[in-house]
Amino acid sequence: MQNIIRTGFHMSQQALWVRGAIFLTIAGFISKVLGMIYRVPLQNMAGDEGLYIYQQIYPILSVALLLSIYSIPSAISQIGSNRKSTASNHVPHEWMVFSILFGLGVALFLGFYFFSDLFAQWMGDPNLNGSIQVAGAMFLLIPLSSTLRGVFQSVNLPQYIAISQIIEQFIRVVLIIVMTYWIIQYTNLSVYQIGSYAAWSTIIGTMVACIMLIGLYFWKRRTIKFHRFKLNRSLTQVLLIGVAIYSLIYMMHLVLQVVDVFTMVELLQQFGFSFEEAKSMKGIFDRSHPIIQMGLVIGSSLALALIPTLGQNHLRMELAFKWTFLLSLGASIGLIAIMPLMNPLLFKTNDGTAALQWMMLIVFLLSMIIMLSVFLQQYNYRLQQLKWILIMIGIKYILNLILIPKFGIIGSSWAYIGAAAFLLCVFLWKWKVISEINASILFIIKSIFILLVMWGVVTFTQSTLTDYVIEPSRLTLAILTLILCILGVIIVGIGLFVLKLFNQQDLKELKGN
Repeated sequence: MQNIIRTGFHMSQQALWVRGAIFLTIAGFISKVLGMIYRVPLQNMAGDEGLYIYQQIYPILSVALLLSIYSIPSAISQIGSNRKSTASNHVPHEWMVFSILFGLGVALFLGFYFFSDLFAQWMGDPNLNGSIQVAGAMFLLIPLSSTLRGVFQSVNLPQYIAISQIIEQFIRVVLIIVMTYWIIQYTNLSVYQIGSYAAWSTIIGTMVACIMLIGLYFWKRRTIKFHRFKLNRSLTQVLLIGVAIYSLIYMMHLVLQVVDVFTMVELLQQFGFSFEEAKSMKGIFDRSHPIIQMGLVIGSSLALALIPTLGQNHLRMELAFKWTFLLSLGASIGLIAIMPLMNPLLFKTNDGTAALQWMMLIVFLLSMIIMLSVFLQQYNYRLQQLKWILIMIGIKYILNLILIPKFGIIGSSWAYIGAAAFLLCVFLWKWKVISEINASILFIIKSIFILLVMWGVVTFTQSTLTDYVIEPSRLTLAILTLILCILGVIIVGIGLFVLKLFNQQDLKELKGN
């Protein structure tokens, strides 16, 4: 591709795509595992109310992190790959972009700081105002970390993004666990302080990542030819539109969570719970989100890796569609099958298992939506996506109002599924019309058959094994869960081989030949 800068050696576009996808998928998987792990001790130490408090401010922190890791770097990468560099006396595009983003970051920080009381009231819990103020400070750091990650993505150095992401998440997780333990065991501080200290933990992790990225930038600056652009209104508009689109795409799960943040506690009270009970029930429901985020790694990492190199390559689109369909649907069905064991394994009790099982379908729905969104952007179908995403958010809100007062937390699960299924159908239809690519119906049928067999075998095995264990310990649950996961992977692997899901052309494209 004309504008991709190679760093010392030449690789085919396919090999670059595969390498980028591997780096970012591994980093995303490690980060999401860490993100799921720290919620377990947090919930175990602080209870469902403590998890509720953290989840109320989590969308703010996670929006900032996703802007830094996915949305803004993707927009910067798109500018770098689609526009020609100008004369050397013009401003390096990374610092021009930083100046724009820093202004926006300061505005967001001030908004969260001065209107924290209002946000807390909208959430239905005035005690959250201090945590909201601290969380807003993340937006002062995001311009720097996201700009540098965008630079490394645009010159095909995804390993630097991956390393910084893992370091950032590791520091954040360790600090959250340590601070939560300290608050609960050694202080008389309110449980609401968990939110503030979690925000500080995230800020410190991001600061360390920024320092590392700055060092890498100046180290590679001498060997990489960075793009230079003239600062003008057109370029600023392209950047801001790109950030808006990628933000909504990568943050759809978070945006849907925000709908719950502002509606769920009140609607659960209409269902019949007291305020305290409603907070605990939302905490139980929120157990689903870290598991979903781990499952979404496949969709988001592939999409991120595709942006600089995809173009309108039909073969690569079809291959990415197949892999995302198989792996994300397999993750959803597998999680549904093992949830009766995973819920008490991670969170001590099996409360809300049915609602969590329904929520696992979101892994498949949102992974496919993210992938299709990237496809559609290659055909300049960008701003139009915003309309459909906003409609999806409206559908989620309306379904919450209808379903939660009647069915409790399962109603919220159904609202998620209904809203996401709507957007997936729209994107599938638009992609088919615009690209004239026909997804392989035979591949879809074979994949569903394999995964249904996997679900049946895993569910039967789980039922058989648990019949022999009256009161399983967490160690026993962990062993059983691991056995079932391995069994599921083996069944899918055998199905791939026996039914020949991928042809020789697919394998050749994947290898980068």
